Amino acid sequence: MILNSLGEPVNVAFVEHIIKVKQRSGSNPWPVIEELFKVWERTHPKQYKSHLIYIKDVRATRRDKFASSDPRKDPVHNGILRYTLDIPDTVMYMIRKVYSANELSMNREFFLEFARKFPKYKVAEKL
Repeated sequence: MILNSLGEPVNVAFVEHIIKVKQRSGSNPWPVIEELFKVWERTHPKQYKSHLIYIKDVRATRRDKFASSDPRKDPVHNGILRYTLDIPDTVMYMIRKVYSANELSMNREFFLEFARKFPKYKVAEKL
């Protein structure tokens, strides 16, 4: 049995599948990321549902469609903080296990595309 860094068993078939998807998709990371989300949603249904409820709650507490913070409550940043996405940590770690920072730059363009491809993880109505 193979264990991950947390001491949990690793599904070798899943890892092999992700490697094949990565090889088939070449420089396009989105098929791999979609597969990672599918597996996370299927294998962690309680965390998945809880995360969606959390995002819904966060949306409800933001003052505008851009999910900006209130400048009166946040004098340090003058209300400029925007909460655009909330990606589950587990999935982010899985993405980084598959793609290094050199292979996949998680820059502004990446997150905008992410928001388009996975709208249920968007917090802000408008990006």
